[in-house]
Amino acid sequence: MRIGIKHAFIVLMVFSLGFTSCNSSKKNESTSENKNKPVNNVVSKQVSVIKVVSPKNGKLYTVGDQVNINIELKDVDVVVDSLVAETSASRAKLNSNNLVYTWDTKSLNVGQNKIRLYAYSEGHRIDTYSLKLRFKSDISPELLECKIVKTYSHDKKDYTQGLIFEDGIMYEGTGQKGASVLKKINFETGKLMAELSLPAQYFGEGITIFGDKIIQLTWQSRTGFVYDKKSFKLLSTLGYDTQGWGLTSDGKKLIMSDGSHTIHFLDPVYFNKIGDVEVYDNNGIIRSLNELEYIDGLVYANIYQEDIIVAFDPETGKVVKRIDCRKIVPKEYIGNRNNVLNGIAYDKKGDRLFVTGKHWPSLFEVKFVK
Repeated sequence: MRIGIKHAFIVLMVFSLGFTSCNSSKKNESTSENKNKPVNNVVSKQVSVIKVVSPKNGKLYTVGDQVNINIELKDVDVVVDSLVAETSASRAKLNSNNLVYTWDTKSLNVGQNKIRLYAYSEGHRIDTYSLKLRFKSDISPELLECKIVKTYSHDKKDYTQGLIFEDGIMYEGTGQKGASVLKKINFETGKLMAELSLPAQYFGEGITIFGDKIIQLTWQSRTGFVYDKKSFKLLSTLGYDTQGWGLTSDGKKLIMSDGSHTIHFLDPVYFNKIGDVEVYDNNGIIRSLNELEYIDGLVYANIYQEDIIVAFDPETGKVVKRIDCRKIVPKEYIGNRNNVLNGIAYDKKGDRLFVTGKHWPSLFEVKFVK
């Protein structure tokens, strides 16, 4: 039997509608079945159920405080059967009838620390919440002042950025584009023993000695230079991800500042970052850390544009000494925000400390006294 085109189209439409209706019925049946399936078959999706009532992110505490984390669960169509609190040192299951976690912080470093909260349903993790809090030091730093023992000449044209002493020789790195140099100086006579100029596009920064090499940072170029200590021959260049300010070493790793409150630890061969620490005293954050010197387990740091040196524990970031250097600032530079204190060097064999500043006419041997 032959069917015309019009009739064929009508038959096709009827067939299609029937097929769609059948599929729709199956889809509805499937949806109905899914509603009755156990929660653990669909719980893999993340659901926002955790609410921290207090404290707020970023709140400042003191290391050692007992911090109560007050938690609520949002009203959602998922049954939460367990909550877990995790810190860098512990992991604990919370009581569902009392959603308060007490964080014992006595073992924390200063700076930002994180606690993570996990919610579980039917054995599946359904929500994660991270709370970040800041912690200041729990110790009061020893208050000292800088006393001049002896005065030596210093070249006023040098914008001092880094200073280091070894075997009777003072090494100095200076800044400013087109005027940045690395120097080797007989500090007692002021005689220049060697000098190397950096390419004009670089602004020289901190220096340190590591073995038979000198490493010199630059400010914003994210480039450092590695020289042979004796000849000043350029051996290699290195890169880093921050600004370069101060540099020192504990004999195993490099310790670097970037002008913030964070100190970076670097591998001395490959210069990759292997850790960091934030620096706080008992009042709060210590910003603008600049030139560095490692002395007997502590890192001494100039605070940029302040006549202050702080000494902190590189393991914890806690400031343990605060040295007032206002009395040694040359009279013509008092209140000047350019020609500031900058440069700390230590003679380990002779147990002598040296400090100077940017464009200062003098290098001072000093003692830090009460």
